[in-house]
Amino acid sequence: MNAHLVALAAALGAWWMVAVPLPGLVALALLAAWRRHMAIVLLLVFVVVGSRGDASLRALDPPVDEMFSGWVTLLDDPRPVGLVGAVVTVRDGSRRLTAIAHGAVAARLDDALAGERLFLLGRLKPLSADDTYSRWRHVVGRLTVTAVDGQQSGSPVNRFANTVRRTLVNGADSLNRADKAIFLGMVIGDDRGQTAVVADNFRAAGLGHLLVVSGQNVAFVLAVVAPLAGRFRPAFRALWLFATLLIFAVITRFEPSVLRAVAMAGAGVGSSVMGSPIDGKRALSCAVAALLLIDPFLVRLVAFQLSVAATAGIVWWSAPLGERLVGPAWLRVPFATTAAAQLAVSPLLLGLFGALPLASLPANLLAGPVSGAVMVWGCTGGLFAGVMGGVVAEIAHFPSRAMLWWIGGVASRAALGPQATLGLVSLLLLGSAALLAMVRVRPLAILAGAVASLVAVAALLAAPTLTVGEHRLVGKSRAIVAQNGDLLLVLDNPPKRALIESLRVSGAKKPKLVVALDGDRFDAEAVLSLVERYGPLAIAAPPMHRVPGARTVRVGQVVEVDDLVLRFEKVQPRLRLSVEREPP
Repeated sequence: MNAHLVALAAALGAWWMVAVPLPGLVALALLAAWRRHMAIVLLLVFVVVGSRGDASLRALDPPVDEMFSGWVTLLDDPRPVGLVGAVVTVRDGSRRLTAIAHGAVAARLDDALAGERLFLLGRLKPLSADDTYSRWRHVVGRLTVTAVDGQQSGSPVNRFANTVRRTLVNGADSLNRADKAIFLGMVIGDDRGQTAVVADNFRAAGLGHLLVVSGQNVAFVLAVVAPLAGRFRPAFRALWLFATLLIFAVITRFEPSVLRAVAMAGAGVGSSVMGSPIDGKRALSCAVAALLLIDPFLVRLVAFQLSVAATAGIVWWSAPLGERLVGPAWLRVPFATTAAAQLAVSPLLLGLFGALPLASLPANLLAGPVSGAVMVWGCTGGLFAGVMGGVVAEIAHFPSRAMLWWIGGVASRAALGPQATLGLVSLLLLGSAALLAMVRVRPLAILAGAVASLVAVAALLAAPTLTVGEHRLVGKSRAIVAQNGDLLLVLDNPPKRALIESLRVSGAKKPKLVVALDGDRFDAEAVLSLVERYGPLAIAAPPMHRVPGARTVRVGQVVEVDDLVLRFEKVQPRLRLSVEREPP
């Protein structure tokens, strides 16, 4: 049976969710068993997965608006929301809810981990009709938590998984804030501590996938534990590996990309035990079909789509491309793997997020091998550091610091450099160049290199820059560029993540002066992010401000930035300024 066609039928069924009554399904199953024709089998897979998806969708019964009290099980780890809030997905019986808390209650909620049980009190409401993201995650309601009145540990498996997570987190305390966030994101997918700047740096470099767990993590975990299973008999070896995959899935909270990788690895291990090993292509198709049969909603999740696309590119294209490229194997193999994955996910990324960063391919080549070493070291040295603690943990994480310095440096350089991007035409040209490179004709390979070089140069020349004048950024915040290129940044309570991203994509350089109109905690958060990216800055703020490092301005004070003249006309309760240009 063609596993690839079965996976395609499952994906189409999960997407369209065509429901067929149970008698029809039984009749079609009997017909497939009798005739054993591929078309009938594919139709059966299509309607079975579609019917399951339709049934799951109908089962999303929204709750009524009411007060709530009861025990719930956390399905993921609480995440920060706003400045003093926390949000987490919980299970109440057979339904899933989004629980959100603020203030002291959020601190109680934030202490728990996935798998643990909490007794919550609050107000339960149905989700808004346009919240499709929550719906595809089987969430039916929103619980505003007013009190946490009890806590219980979870199952033995969850307790063990949480112990491992806490051990890794404790060991990583010897790292600085940015390195710790990157380390935990790469090893166990815990991205809660990542700042707006770290996340944006990795996004600018096309390295965002390193900050969450993926199939690469599963491969490295198996590489660590497989030698320990080498002395077992095949059946016990399979049990050992299956148990490892299950524990890792629990530790990483069943992320879609991990589910795909675990299912693939499970298919490979199972087929080896049965005496009929399968290659990566069939393992991927079997994993996709099985996962969509279990949960058809996975096909709607972007993380699952990207994981499947990247893996498909690697298993289908990386080997042929690597064989046809010139150069040493240590350079050809990672280049071919990275290029295949990037080309495979590019159509999805282009449709979802727009133009793609040109820095993605070289950044992945530079950071990819080191990221693998971080993941392996996290499974070994990271756990050892957590168990030992203290000075031993600091020594054990010396390699981590060096590797994270390199990876973070690659990401930050990409964020501070020219923001060259690739659109549809550029991606089509690069895809054509990749096809030419796979043809065993040297002139065509040279032509492929020339095409790729021209695309890169054109993207660099078209990289955005802020021209002289005033530019709107996020909300009412704006950037004003002087004649000599100096940048004046005026903050009006901007969301820090959106501000950092807008400055980067617009090609803005380091601000000469930052003016915080309110000087409140929102401006303070934004300024801290700006300092994290650009270093020390000159900052002006009103009296009684809360912005670290800012200077208080007076009414009537005048500040000059090249040809820009700033006059502060009012300072309380917020700044009001006028900006004029001196005549040339």
